[in-house]
Formats: sequence, structure tokens, C-alpha cells
Amino acid sequence: MRSRLIFLGLLTLTLAACGGGEVVGPGNSSTTTTSNEKASSNKDDYPVFPDADVGADPAVSAEQGGKGFTGQGWETNTGFDLIGDPRAAKGGTLHDALEDFPGTLRIDGPEYNTAFNYGVTAMVYERLLDIDTTTLNFIPQLATHWQISPDKMTYRFRINPNARFSDGTPVTAQDVVASFDFIMDKSLQNPSTQMTYAKFERPVAESKYIVSVKSKVLNWRNFLYFSSDLKVLPAASMKGINGEKYIKEYNYKLLPGSGPYTIKEEDIKKGVSISARRRPDYWNAKARMNVGVYNFDELQYSVVRDENLAFEKFKKGELDFFVVGTAQQWVQQTDFDNVKRGLIQKRKIYNSQPWGFSGFAFNARRAPFNDIRLRKAFTLLVNRPLMIEKLAFNEYVQNNSFFPASVYENPNNPKNPYDPEAALKLLAEAGWKDRDSQGRLVKNGEPLAVELLYPTPTFQKYLTLYQEDLRKIGITLNLRLVTPETAFKLQNGDRQFQMAYTGWGGLLFPNPETSFHSMLADQKDNNNITGFKNARVDELCKQYDVTFDPQERIRIIREIDGLVANEYHYALLWTGPFTRVLYWNEFGAPKGYWSKTGDYFGAGNGFGLLQMWWKDSAKAAELDAARRDSSKKLEVGPVEDRYWLDFDAKQRASAPAGGNK
Repeated sequence: MRSRLIFLGLLTLTLAACGGGEVVGPGNSSTTTTSNEKASSNKDDYPVFPDADVGADPAVSAEQGGKGFTGQGWETNTGFDLIGDPRAAKGGTLHDALEDFPGTLRIDGPEYNTAFNYGVTAMVYERLLDIDTTTLNFIPQLATHWQISPDKMTYRFRINPNARFSDGTPVTAQDVVASFDFIMDKSLQNPSTQMTYAKFERPVAESKYIVSVKSKVLNWRNFLYFSSDLKVLPAASMKGINGEKYIKEYNYKLLPGSGPYTIKEEDIKKGVSISARRRPDYWNAKARMNVGVYNFDELQYSVVRDENLAFEKFKKGELDFFVVGTAQQWVQQTDFDNVKRGLIQKRKIYNSQPWGFSGFAFNARRAPFNDIRLRKAFTLLVNRPLMIEKLAFNEYVQNNSFFPASVYENPNNPKNPYDPEAALKLLAEAGWKDRDSQGRLVKNGEPLAVELLYPTPTFQKYLTLYQEDLRKIGITLNLRLVTPETAFKLQNGDRQFQMAYTGWGGLLFPNPETSFHSMLADQKDNNNITGFKNARVDELCKQYDVTFDPQERIRIIREIDGLVANEYHYALLWTGPFTRVLYWNEFGAPKGYWSKTGDYFGAGNGFGLLQMWWKDSAKAAELDAARRDSSKKLEVGPVEDRYWLDFDAKQRASAPAGGNK
């Protein structure tokens, strides 16, 4: 579970993989990548707690969470289904391409909040509990059991005595306390995280394996965040490391984690590549929640700064798969011979992930966008219908919500049609009504000129059209292409921009305060990049926190959605509720290709391709033969996959009248 919005920069991450034969990961020389077709699909054949308590400290009693702990009076979940595909095989190396090298690999502090850190470094660390994204129920991770007090203010967790960090040390309650102390260090420079965790008192290590925490205020999300968002770090490794030192010395150095992967300093080549390696000694590898996931021995990421170059490498067979980010490429460039022969599979995958939003962000802290009339005028000048039809081949639909394609979307949000006449009227009301000898709109003798940051050249054709439409009515739009790393710094960190093309990932459980609360508007290094302030939104955020009725929470978020939309801090663009991917036909994948609510990168709300696919050596052999013999063909699968949409439809159909499935 990831608790905060994810800055995507739209196409700042382009997955690709270097192909060829099987590569055996370090420490796993005997691994095979042949799918196990006879593997049982019965969840009960896989233990939730394998070798229960075998690693327990004999000095800790059962009552204190040690060996023999019965769980009486506690909650747990042993009924959840398999998450991964039990047929999956371990082994092989997956090579991905990054459009730019990450600005940091830190898990907190300035610039950490990127898709790469959520998708990859998240596999280095674990939390007390996880979320079954199919049912949205909590499931054990580092903790086997938990308790919630009747007043919903105090939580207790029993840590699995078998849990171990990658350095071999046991995970204990004191590590949870130290992790909390770490993220609350003011010198860590992360006001958004600290606003969330300031709702808790300092946790208490009641014993080696039992930790408790008390909420300062009632909040339905408190249990969610403390249990499934707080990354547990080893207290021993954090001695003498405060936030300031962490920011300075750990930009590209990771503290030990208890998760299935490690990223060591020797695996990081700055500006060139990053490798994450699967732990052969991962403490929870046999648990039901990990069956069929975390399959690749190595995940290797190389920087390929030109997306077109990455696509060409893929087509030549140098890359294993490619996520298609543009409609033009999907429609016009993905029906080449190897696709028709089945050597490359083409999929448009639909699921139920929260899609987030993209658009032009206006910096309302500074002129000219401190005037809502300017923000609205610039929104009405985005010719979305033309862009979608002529440049996006009708692949997308217009979006008018910050929670699109979800129950939280406010249907009454302004639709913002392309309307130059209405835009000119707003500009005139704001004082931009005179023109100079060049026909430019001027105010007090100064022409109306603004700068728009954008992090990917693939979007330039849309921006050029926007630029031309603005020029026609007398506005100068200067386009500034920057690297994703620079865009992140200027927007999230320094707030040095006027307009910016940006995108944000969605959340299973919306958290509007970290994006729209006034408290964050004038602080740096948080998601409120536009400086949004609204007293009613602040009040609704308070109500939302203490509302335990899901239907009432939906009503609150819809009202927030409407208030934010009517402030015009973003010119929202469009959405496409799918992921388009090409891949060489050598992978195994589960039904639906990844989890119900996950994205392909596993960066926000569930497992993705990185966590759930595997290299199938039998398929790889067939592919290799077809590559050598142009007369051979492989099976061509269906382009569209709607497994998870069909799954949801069946769930709704089987729900009792008045049910909430």
C-alpha cells in the first residue's frame, strides 16, 4: 500500500528489457525458468506462516509474542487467496530502460516521491501489514496479528519472529519505533509525511515482538497508514543517522530492508544503471502472499534517454518489452512483422487501478496565475477534442476530475470546452485587453507571456498545438523541455515554474490533504505544487479523516473534487483507462497480467509486471527458434485483455441487493 500521490511526469519511466537467453542471478546458479504447469492453485496448499516461530527468541514468552503465541484476542487473516500465479518460475534477469536516472533512491525526504522509488526500492522494504488489492482486506506481512482498540485509537502488532533484515538481524518492535522516529525528524524535510504521522504518539515497544501506537486524533486512515505505509528499517543501522545526514549521505545508498530485493552501492552506476537483486535468503519466500511473485533474480535498469531509441532497440530484439506511451505509436507503429507472427505480443490491458490525472499545473503563488481568471482562460484554450482526435487517434477521453473513472469523481465538475471567446472575455476582465503592434495582449505595456515546463519530448506535438492556439489570440507560450529530474525539483522542491505539464498516480484510498491542504501550500517538497488553498477543502479533509462510513467518504471526496476543479489550479487533459504493452513472447504472466488495482510498474496500488511476470524458458526456446526461422509463427493472443473488468462485473452481479461489493 502506497499512501501518497506519485509524481509520474508522464513517460518519465519507460520500461524495456534486454532480451536473449536466460541469465542466472547471483547466488542462484541452479535456478530454472520453466513454468510449473502442475502447481496447485489451491491457496490452502500454501501456508500463511511457514515454519511458524522457528526463529523466535527463546527468552521471549508466548504472552509477549514469542514462540507459542496463540493469537487469542487478536486479528489476523489466513483466508486470503493467492496473489501471484503458482506456476511462476524463479530466475532470469529483467532489464528495464529508464528515460532518466532517478534524482534519488532515498525512501523519504526531498525528491523521493517518484514512481521508480515506489515500484523498485519499495521491494527492498516491508511494512507491518499489506493490502489484498482484490478484496481490500489487510493481510500479514512483518506482523502476523494486530489489534484495534474499541475506540479505534490504539493499535497493537505482533511481529513475526522469523522476520529478518537483509543483513541477517531480526526485525523487532524497536525497529518500528526507530523507523517512526526517523520519519518524524524535522531535518528530513518531508512535511507531507510528517503531517500524516503527526497524528500518532510515539510507538511503544511492549516486548521484542509486540509494538503499540496510539492516535492523537480519531482518523479512519490512521490504522491504514501506520500498518501498511510505514517502512520498517533496522534501528541498529540508523544509529547516528538523522534526517540531515540521511539526505546528504544516502542519496544513492540504501539502508538494509527486510524485503525480497536488495540494492547495494556496487549495483548503482550513477547516470547509467541500477540493479535490484532478489535475496536468496528472503525470510518470507515460502509464505502464501509471496507465491508466484518476485520471480526475477535481477531487475536491471539502464538509462535510455530517447524513447524512440528504446523502441527501436526493442524492435531489433535488444529489449524484451516496451510500454507504449503514445497513441500514435500504438496505432501506427505496432503492427510490424514480428507482431503479426506472434514473436511479439501486443496487449491493451484494462484493470481497476486508480488512474490519477494529468494536465497543466498553474503556479498560483505568482503572477499571472495568482488570478483565477487567467487560470480558467488558459484552461478554456486547451483544444482537447482536436488533440484527442487528430493527435491521439481517439484513444482517450476528456477528463474533468482529479479522481477519474472512480466512484469519487464529481459528475458536476466544469467540463471546460474549448472556448476562445470566453477565454478572451476572462482575460479582458483581468486587464489583458489591449494589444501591441504585434497583436499581443498587453497589460501596463507588458505582453502576456508564460513559460510551460515539460519533461518528455513525446508530448511536444500537443504543446505545439496549444502554443499556436495561444499565439492566435495574442499570448506567447514558451515551451521549456527539461529532464524529469529537473522538472521534479522545480515543481515539488523549488516551486520555480509558471506552468508545468505533469501527472500524478491515483490511490486506492484517496488522501486529499497531502495534495490540497492549505498547510502545505507554502511549504516545499510536497504534492501541493500549485499552492492550492481553500478553507472548505481544509474542513472537508478534517471530516474525511473521522468518517468511517465509506459512502459518506465518497460524498466528501466528490465535494473536494468539485471545489478543486472550480479553482482551476490544473487544466486537466484526458485519461485512457488501460496500459499498452509490447513484449517478446518469452514471459509467463498471471490472469489479468498484473493485480486488479496495480499499474504495470507496481508503483502505487498493487503488484505489476515487475513483481508478477516470469521468464519461461520453454517459451524462450520457441521464440529463439522462430527468430532464426522466418517461416515459423507463434500464437497471436488477443490485443485487448479485460479480465479484471469482467471480474468486477461478476462481483457486482453476485452481490446481494443493497450489498457493497
